[in-house]
Amino acid sequence: MNPLRKKIPRGVIYHSLSQSFRYLFLSLLAPLEEKDRVEDWERTFTGYIGRRHAVAFPFARTAIHAALKTLDLPEGSQVLMPPITIKGILDAVVDLGLVPVYADLDPATACFRREGLEEKLGPQVRVALVTPLFGLVPDLEDLCAFLKGRGLFVIEDFSQCLNGRLSERKVGTFGDLSVYSSSSIKTLDTLGGGMAVTDDDALAAKLRRAQEGLAPPSRGWLVRKAWTNLVRNLATTQPFFSIFTFPFLRLLEWKDPEAALKQTGHRAKGRLKALPDLWFRRYTSLQARIGKERLPWVEAIDRSRVAHVDFLKRHCPGAPFPATTPVSRNVYWQLILPVPDARAAQRALAREGIDSATSSLELISDLPDYPNAAPMPEAERLYHHGLFIPCFPHLTDEDMERIAGAVRSLFKDRS
Repeated sequence: MNPLRKKIPRGVIYHSLSQSFRYLFLSLLAPLEEKDRVEDWERTFTGYIGRRHAVAFPFARTAIHAALKTLDLPEGSQVLMPPITIKGILDAVVDLGLVPVYADLDPATACFRREGLEEKLGPQVRVALVTPLFGLVPDLEDLCAFLKGRGLFVIEDFSQCLNGRLSERKVGTFGDLSVYSSSSIKTLDTLGGGMAVTDDDALAAKLRRAQEGLAPPSRGWLVRKAWTNLVRNLATTQPFFSIFTFPFLRLLEWKDPEAALKQTGHRAKGRLKALPDLWFRRYTSLQARIGKERLPWVEAIDRSRVAHVDFLKRHCPGAPFPATTPVSRNVYWQLILPVPDARAAQRALAREGIDSATSSLELISDLPDYPNAAPMPEAERLYHHGLFIPCFPHLTDEDMERIAGAVRSLFKDRS
């Protein structure tokens, strides 16, 4: 590996370094409780997704917790969940006395496989959480219609699939309730926060009451989010990444290979005794301001990233990228590539100056502190050996040629 060659990060923050400094400054001084600004952002997001109502929450998991609470389900009712998601959603489910059950994922879509799902839907299953992962669009129309036809309340978590479409229909419009998490490294990042969208007037009214019952926001928490965002942005910006971050990650790989393999390092796996107070504080008007400012840029970001993925697919015919469906318009928030050995592949790409990682989501179906842990072979394979390949917008043609060559070398026997 040429030590002077530009190094390519595993991912980026989707706004400029100067904006990160500005957001940190605003987090220290800007008003946080301008209700009109939050309501304006909710209306903007509603129109953008194409639903009747939007309600802002501090986290998507808080929105899910509020929605499940409105259903007033008997204790012990079951929630069908994907094996891979953030652990916080699982914590929200079990906090309400509900029980998770899991169905394995289809490797072609990283979502539930419609076939075989029937056997998972016992009489106690009342809710289904459908999650299009990594910006891949499965056949949500068929899947959600099937689940609703079995009497399930469907929550669609499109946090990784903003602007994805099935034919001409936007992801985020298929569930009874749909949620988006605008956390760091998302294409629409508002220093955290979540949005719940629905066409159900009664549900929206209940969610609004839950929103009104939240505690005042924490400026300290927002400052920490803005600081983390700035640090990540600086760490992935050239030439800082090439000179400092990339060598640090190689050292981390030597000292703690598991942390280096995960996109954002280790996360806690233990069961929470109680949900944190920060989950129940109001979404701020500064976050709404950032959302309104950043939303117009998202589609251009998507077009560039999709063009890079199309290039890699054309030039790496032996690489088994997920296929999804013929009418899926994927946005590839992260380009996931199943490999035989993620650590070996990460090292091989690093020798070419290309950083890569596996998802920092959790394999929740494998957590022993929670009910119904069960083997999920396809999800486990994707979780442990699905490698994120860089495809973010400001990669150059030369960068893409280098990435394509490195990916081809991983599958040279299949080309």
